[in-house]
Amino acid sequence: MSSVLAFVGHGLSVLGSSQHRRTTAQARIAALRERQRSADGDIRARFHLYRPSEGHPDWHLLQLDARRLATRIRTRLEPPASRWRDGGRKVRSWSTVIRNYVTNWHRARAGREDFRPMYVLWTTQRACNFRCCYCDDHRGARYPDLPNAGVLDTDQAIRMLAIMRTRTPSVLMAGGEPTLRKDLPVITRAARNLSYYPIIVDTNGSTIHTLLEQAAWSSWLADVDHLVVSLDALNSTALTRMWGYSNPEDVVRNILLLRELADAMRIELMISTVIQPGAIHHARDVLDWSNDLGLCFCPMPVNIGPTIDRTLLDDEEYRDLVALILDRKRAGYRIAGSVRMNERMLSAQTLECRNTLKPHVDFNGNLFWPCKASVDIQPLEINVLDFDDVDAIYEFASKRICSTGFQQRCGARCNWSQNYTTDAYAFGLRHPWSIAREIVDFLKAV
Repeated sequence: MSSVLAFVGHGLSVLGSSQHRRTTAQARIAALRERQRSADGDIRARFHLYRPSEGHPDWHLLQLDARRLATRIRTRLEPPASRWRDGGRKVRSWSTVIRNYVTNWHRARAGREDFRPMYVLWTTQRACNFRCCYCDDHRGARYPDLPNAGVLDTDQAIRMLAIMRTRTPSVLMAGGEPTLRKDLPVITRAARNLSYYPIIVDTNGSTIHTLLEQAAWSSWLADVDHLVVSLDALNSTALTRMWGYSNPEDVVRNILLLRELADAMRIELMISTVIQPGAIHHARDVLDWSNDLGLCFCPMPVNIGPTIDRTLLDDEEYRDLVALILDRKRAGYRIAGSVRMNERMLSAQTLECRNTLKPHVDFNGNLFWPCKASVDIQPLEINVLDFDDVDAIYEFASKRICSTGFQQRCGARCNWSQNYTTDAYAFGLRHPWSIAREIVDFLKAV
């Protein structure tokens, strides 16, 4: 629509010129409007980069189903908070960001690495209705294979979030599968009331169409800022094999459903794709499809343990895909993260890992210090609920395992995507303008 308005403005500027120019401008405006109506009416009209292949969804039928669901669900949803009220939440979050940066800058100059957090990564539970071939709990196990006994109940989860909010501006809720928690809407509302920003939920998206029809979930989308949905291919057979889930088109249809609702609910919808050997063409399909639909694409090379699958780096098709992702990012397509971060992550460059910047709280409320993925040093597990604030947790933990220089002692040599966010921040402590560029890149992507 903005392109239409821009073109209309251009047309108005030439009204005083010749009739031929007026006719030409009007024809171009009409053609552009017609293309826009066509794109809005049929998703297939938006496909320019992506080419449907055998085994891919029937996009016309899937879009009709998504719009039918959106029409029914939309009237049941609680609208998001007013921009004025939500602005106060964002200001409070950003004040924590600034306070932490000042603290961390002084600590970096003193040679310390016990930095205050950018965000908290919370494994909401271990249970999951998928069995992804690449699933890893950062210690070599698959989440659905692990017991879920001892998971935080609703009150404990909210108290944990309140404690972490004393020094943490943002929360990433992951799993397992977070939407299997019946109390997730209560928890996301509590996170909003605590002034977390952004509130990010990482989901497989398979049950969202049924959840949003329930009264208990009417407020959920109003409280989520970024919704990250996994999509590793568009071929149904390939997805069934990757996910161990028999109805993968539910996920694709639900992404289209969320796309219908996203603007009104002020949600940033992001597509997370794990790039795997032998399936690189599938990741390319998702990249093209996401770019055509204006969805933010989050590429993640698959790991074996904490380290990237080295066969990817030796694959010319993978290197071509990496080059394409970076080119698209530079051209303005919505790719999560900065060019620098993607370049380093996708090519598995050596990183500066600063794990206290992204504390990982497990399903039972235990925080892993300094890092869950440590190989040579058993991480300390600290019950967050035993403390009043993050400063007290970090002071207690630092006396037992020193985080300074921990990367050289842990033995993991990680290539997890979250670790590259800490690498970007660590670089920004020495080069403050790089943090500004990272933020600009992030905001441009979402």
